[in-house]
Amino acid sequence: MSYPGSEDSKTACPFFFGVDGVSCLGWFHAAKPPRLGLGIVLCRAIGYESMCAYGAYTHLAEQLALVGFDVLRFDYPGTGDSAGDDAQPNRLQRWTDSIVYATQQLEKLAGCSEFCLFGLRLGANLAAHAATQLGGVAKLILWAPSPTGRAFARELRAAAFARDRRHDGDSEPVSGEIESLGFLYTAQTMADLDALPGLPADGPLADRVLILDRDDRPSAKPLFATLQSRGVDASYALAPGYAAMMNEPRETHLDAPTLSLLKEWLLSDLTDSKEVRAEPLSLPLHAEQPIVRQHQFNGLCESVVSFGGMRFSPVSKLFGILTESDQAQEQQSCSDTAVLMLNVAGNYRIGPNRIYVHMARELARTGCRTLRFDLAGLGDSRHDEGFRVANLYSKDSTLEVRAAIDFLSAKGCKKFYLLGICSGSFVAFQAALADPRVTGQILMNSRLLEWREANPDGTWQDSMQQSYKSVAFYRRQLLDWRVYKRIFQGDVDVSGIANRVRVLVGARLNRALRSAFRNDLSGNGPLQKVKQLSRRGTDTLMIVNADDDGRDYLEFHFGAGGKYLKNDSRFQMTFVNDSDHTFSDQNGQKSVISKVKAHLGVSDSIAQ
Repeated sequence: MSYPGSEDSKTACPFFFGVDGVSCLGWFHAAKPPRLGLGIVLCRAIGYESMCAYGAYTHLAEQLALVGFDVLRFDYPGTGDSAGDDAQPNRLQRWTDSIVYATQQLEKLAGCSEFCLFGLRLGANLAAHAATQLGGVAKLILWAPSPTGRAFARELRAAAFARDRRHDGDSEPVSGEIESLGFLYTAQTMADLDALPGLPADGPLADRVLILDRDDRPSAKPLFATLQSRGVDASYALAPGYAAMMNEPRETHLDAPTLSLLKEWLLSDLTDSKEVRAEPLSLPLHAEQPIVRQHQFNGLCESVVSFGGMRFSPVSKLFGILTESDQAQEQQSCSDTAVLMLNVAGNYRIGPNRIYVHMARELARTGCRTLRFDLAGLGDSRHDEGFRVANLYSKDSTLEVRAAIDFLSAKGCKKFYLLGICSGSFVAFQAALADPRVTGQILMNSRLLEWREANPDGTWQDSMQQSYKSVAFYRRQLLDWRVYKRIFQGDVDVSGIANRVRVLVGARLNRALRSAFRNDLSGNGPLQKVKQLSRRGTDTLMIVNADDDGRDYLEFHFGAGGKYLKNDSRFQMTFVNDSDHTFSDQNGQKSVISKVKAHLGVSDSIAQ
């Protein structure tokens, strides 16, 4: 990771800044000369949509900086890498205020005199309200803004109701808070959303406004008409790529036509008379604006870190967040233990629905050091080749984990635990096999643990990459009369489920025949490799959602409940009920964190 001052066109500077006592992580992308004098603040979407669009936002920031704009992207309080959580009060106002603070930070860093706010979904609505708080901005770009806060709240409630119906729960707790798409929204947050107008009722907004509508389901024309009726210089366009960007959390680039549209609109009114600064930018511009690389809150200390990428090293420069107790220096007996959290598919370092942030901070309270970092091509460990999920299933990933262990070892850590969900568990398992320094591995909802080319059960392995539920789940569902109504209505993929069960039964039969001739399970690679790790002194904890299809894979290799290793004191398989593949719900996350803490034998050492 290069920071400003280098000649790298993708240079970005991570730093923390305060918003009413809460520190937020921001990324400053310095303009490539000649600088155009306009600063752009990227305002994220909220919740699950923010996770989906993370890669697109990073790509957008890089591309706008190459054009000559100074760009700041950041996490609102209680989101992403920033301090705080979903339960904080006055979230909407804090989010809006943070946009104002971010704009002030960009002014101090780059010396910009004019600003553009760019927002996506609810972030677009927040950007509009922040523009009014700022007394108006030069430009405002709103991509797929919600017609009103109430409309956005309706979407959240619908998603929450759909999940609760699957889990036989109520549509909304009596308290008024809901859990939607893996994020908690308090009663106050929902009430504030219900009261939020799509645009500020009055006050200055922007000299020019661009409304970008989603290409799959256009809905922003009424807001465009409102702006025109108020005499605002507004433009409207359909932006391709919205649906693909929001499909699921993954590393993605902004759609090329949309990127071109944005650049053209931003540059359309710039003339030669505009101030253009050709000099290179060095940070900090002003002595009163130090670049803060760490923040302290609630007895914790978090630092932005960069490692790997040494000369002649095959490992790219990697970015991560190190979390530890701010009393770590006084707790040497605890601080020598490090937990490394590994990416899940295309999710960046916060983990699905921020589970890694919650877990990292909980473990740091016990005195452990935690490092959640991005593997090459993901999040902020980006490179020109981009990212494919297949990259996670390559041997390069184990080298990157080794580089992270080297980094933590240099800080005095002696015990290293690797933790990952799904694809992250694959990387953890392979890295544990490759590096004898690994003290333990915590594997969650694994669907694959071996290299594909070394696996004799190719068809069986491939079937595990298709998302279904465990056989135990389907067996239980057969006793529920409501399922047959859904089958009759065509709402159940009967053929897909039947094929999955057929492949599982076939794999078990095939393994049984091989085992009968060999009189052992020597062909079961993962089982033998876990045994080898145990003999080496490496612990294994497997955490499985009871209904997850990964349960079939793990019990195929390790027996029901891990019975093939029941006499191995270094191995444990444990189950979480009523959650999902990535433990996105609040109760699932709490259960997982509790099991991890119990396995590590730690308890909170910092007052809550």
